[in-house]
Amino acid sequence: MSHKIIYSIVFILILGQNLYSQIDSHYWTNQYGAKGLLLNGAVIASADDETSIFYNPGCMGLADNLGFAFSFITPTYSSLKTKNFIGDENVIADTGLGFAPGFLAVRLRPFRTDKLVLGVTRFQRFRSDIKFEDRVTNTVTNSPISLFRGDLKFQQKMSEEWIGVGMAYNITKNLGIGFTQFSVWHSESLDFNFIKEIVFSNQPQIVGKSWRSEFDYDISIYSAFITKFGMNYRSNNFSLGMTFTTPMYGNLSSRANYAIDDQKINQVGISTTTKSNRQEVDLQEYKSPMSIGLGLEVLLKEKLRLSISSEYFSNTDPIVYFSETDDSFDGISTGDADVSINVQTQRQSVVNVAFGLQYLKSEKSTLLCGFRTDFNESSTLKINDTAEYLGSTPDVFHLSGGGTFKYGNNIFSIGIDLGYGGRSGAQQLADLNNITSESLFTFSGAENVNSTFYSAMLFITYDFIYKSFENPSKIDDIENP
Repeated sequence: MSHKIIYSIVFILILGQNLYSQIDSHYWTNQYGAKGLLLNGAVIASADDETSIFYNPGCMGLADNLGFAFSFITPTYSSLKTKNFIGDENVIADTGLGFAPGFLAVRLRPFRTDKLVLGVTRFQRFRSDIKFEDRVTNTVTNSPISLFRGDLKFQQKMSEEWIGVGMAYNITKNLGIGFTQFSVWHSESLDFNFIKEIVFSNQPQIVGKSWRSEFDYDISIYSAFITKFGMNYRSNNFSLGMTFTTPMYGNLSSRANYAIDDQKINQVGISTTTKSNRQEVDLQEYKSPMSIGLGLEVLLKEKLRLSISSEYFSNTDPIVYFSETDDSFDGISTGDADVSINVQTQRQSVVNVAFGLQYLKSEKSTLLCGFRTDFNESSTLKINDTAEYLGSTPDVFHLSGGGTFKYGNNIFSIGIDLGYGGRSGAQQLADLNNITSESLFTFSGAENVNSTFYSAMLFITYDFIYKSFENPSKIDDIENP
């Protein structure tokens, strides 16, 4: 194997990008590569560049050229607004400009045969950083001499990086099979801070009742594994693709920690309760769903092709991140100092679909457009069965368009993706506009939370195609000059 190929593989494995996105961790949040982005993921039957290592390993050996591919400019503007989450007519928003996850990959033929192709890739499967912060002040219902003040700080981060090595075998010139072995690095964290206080209107510095609740956790999974199998049949007029992706398995290492601080003060009734703890705990489990993908591409006219893809993601049983009861004073207290914590989540099954059109304008340019769904898996997060946090982003629908252009032996692409989603009827965390002395210490509210999501992404990709990868004899010439 030539030194250029070895250096290329090392480059793929060590190069990273600064990434940011406000999109929640849906299964189809991000698409990759020129064709995948422009067709919005409708490429399970026709991934013909380096992204086939991810989309369908069975396609890896059926492409005409081998080389590098990466997305190097993906500025993304997104806006997530949630209404009524902490009170009727209250709106909290998370809006900003960042960069969506990119993709780096290389394919090559390491042996003296056209039937075997090797691929290496590294990419961010998803990354989200959602922040909400707001304050509400109001009079206390049925108590004209009292005022209410509430503060909410909420931040949830998730990221998952995949490193993959794939191999494909061409059974015939039209039929290929393959698999990619991914190493998965997952992390997520939650930071929730909620303060509710009732004060006297003539002496607002004096607190009559107060509830201060803060909870945060972090979990990480180091080098778990996911395997994707693929098959692809391809002819001039028709292509068919199928994939199977395993659940996550065999994580080599994991960690978790949490901090809880909860204090209730009632000066009127002269009662105070408090609990606090910070602990490293064992991560009991983390699950990802298995998925099955199907793709079809057909030639409608001489220069027009239709692409269709769909992927089913199974549901997961309840996942208990950690659950324990711990003496927060390590036995030095004579009273009961135990603090119990239980954090669990669950995801529902999802079926996403994508449609795309390709129009061959000339030998050097192709116009493409696509549409896809990105349904919310309705994930829930429960902490001690007292509060439930729903997935923040609604079902999102994407529309994309742009073109690919050949420059010498390489392919350059540019396009734009627009996303929109809406969700209604979720449970309020609390109605801070209707606080009474009795409801201060409870999480309660109507099912009237509405969320809207907008996004716009400009992307530029470049596929570097090397002639030396197309013919094994040329590789031999490089290695033995």
